[in-house]
Amino acid sequence: MPDSFMNVVEALEGLARYEGPWKALRDEAPLLRERVAELREREQRLDDVLMVALVGGSGVGKSTLLNALAGDHIAAASEDRPCTTVPMAYHPPGVHLDLDGWPCVARSALEHLVLIDTPDSDTIVRSHRALVERVLKDCDLILLCGSPEKYLDEATWSMLRPLQGLRGLVCVETKAEGSSRIREHWLSHMREQGFAVAGYFRVNALHTLDRKLAGSGTKLDEFDFPRFEAFLRDELTRERIARIKRSNAAGLLGKTVSRLSQLGEETAPALESLRAKLRDAGRDVSRFSLDQVRARLFAAPHLWRFALGREMSLRTKGFMGGVFRLSETLRTLPARLPALFPWSAARGSTGHRAASLLADQELFGEEANLASEAVLNQYRALQSEVHLALARAGFDPPPGDEGLKDFQEELNQRLALVIRGPARNRMVRAARLLTSWPVTFLLDALPVAFIAYSGYRVVWAYFNEPLLNVSFFFHAGTVLLILSGAELFLFSWCARIAAWMARRGGLRDLRVALAVPGLGFAAEMRTIEHADAVIKSVEHMNRTVQE
Repeated sequence: MPDSFMNVVEALEGLARYEGPWKALRDEAPLLRERVAELREREQRLDDVLMVALVGGSGVGKSTLLNALAGDHIAAASEDRPCTTVPMAYHPPGVHLDLDGWPCVARSALEHLVLIDTPDSDTIVRSHRALVERVLKDCDLILLCGSPEKYLDEATWSMLRPLQGLRGLVCVETKAEGSSRIREHWLSHMREQGFAVAGYFRVNALHTLDRKLAGSGTKLDEFDFPRFEAFLRDELTRERIARIKRSNAAGLLGKTVSRLSQLGEETAPALESLRAKLRDAGRDVSRFSLDQVRARLFAAPHLWRFALGREMSLRTKGFMGGVFRLSETLRTLPARLPALFPWSAARGSTGHRAASLLADQELFGEEANLASEAVLNQYRALQSEVHLALARAGFDPPPGDEGLKDFQEELNQRLALVIRGPARNRMVRAARLLTSWPVTFLLDALPVAFIAYSGYRVVWAYFNEPLLNVSFFFHAGTVLLILSGAELFLFSWCARIAAWMARRGGLRDLRVALAVPGLGFAAEMRTIEHADAVIKSVEHMNRTVQE
């Protein structure tokens, strides 16, 4: 067989081992394994003898035809009742066959041919019918025997229909008398059933048998029997036998791939509907997650002020920088205390985790679990709807909580990347700007100038005037406190504005991050993508076989 066909067979072998969630393909796998095994077997028998099965209803003359070909009574024949109970093989000497103990006659003059007489195809004995089906499965060419009284019996056709395009077929009218009354009708019916008939022969097998047994010349009309013998003896050469075998194998391969292609065509609309369902569910869970995170994290200004204050405290310089650092330490003391106590409930809260990520602090070995229970519950509800749609489309939903865990990890990862990435970067840029040297110089100018002036007054009074009284120091300290408080208030408000701007920018980044496809339902999408890949591979196989 061509290499392209063998590549298709190898691909079918892979599909025959399928144990995935696509129920229809999983149910098809046993038949695929059977078909692949038959294709492999036929590949090994391309240069072997041609297995020819004589098939037909009771009393049509199958055994008589075989006897006429052999010129002897090698098969029991009767016009009144079925005589053949087991298949019998008539083959050339030296041919070794594995036929489960069926009787064999090794004296055929028809080189490269094995003729197998079968039980009647319209038998009511179930074991006989099974034997006929076994022969039909292993044969390469069918001699369909019929008589004017019986040539279209339903029992025979029920066994032949599955073999459309898979076997070569020759029609043999075994009891010809006068002109043919059934030829055109029989051939027309064969074409309607999708069979390509390799030949049609009208013979009178009984006349031929009598003539051969008598050893005399032709006395009665044998019709096409000489031409029929010539067909079996001369036309079925090694080359034609190989073509018949290759054609049968190609037909089996094409029918197998066509069956899978039809399965893919039936499933494709369901896959498209499932994709739309997953897209809608993904958008819903993204919107809900955004609303929840915005309400719980991005609507909490203190987290952002805490993170910005920490960044500024690490970078502040000068007098006002020291004052700001001291005020931040006192202001954020309640928020920092849980980090010192492992047993603190607040230490494991979502706010603590978010603040730690914004401040680029370690989470003490904890996962950055920022997904709320409300988000997870919403995901479970949408997941149930998706799984129901998968089941209706013929797919097994992913097992357990695999999808929920993947969603939780993906959501936490996206949130962490946004908070620790662009959101934190905005914090760092704002902190660097607010603690830069020009800002530090402007903030320290008045307090330092006032401290210098007060110092100058103290030194001048020490050398030139009576010492300053206590009221001077009280008033100077009061003025310095007012100046420092005013500048600290202004500086804190600038920090608040910077934190607000960073929070707004972070919210935009979060909206973009959650809008990226793939948030949740990854396992369900893998199921659909795998089924789609199988359908595309089958389409490629189908094109290869047709070409």
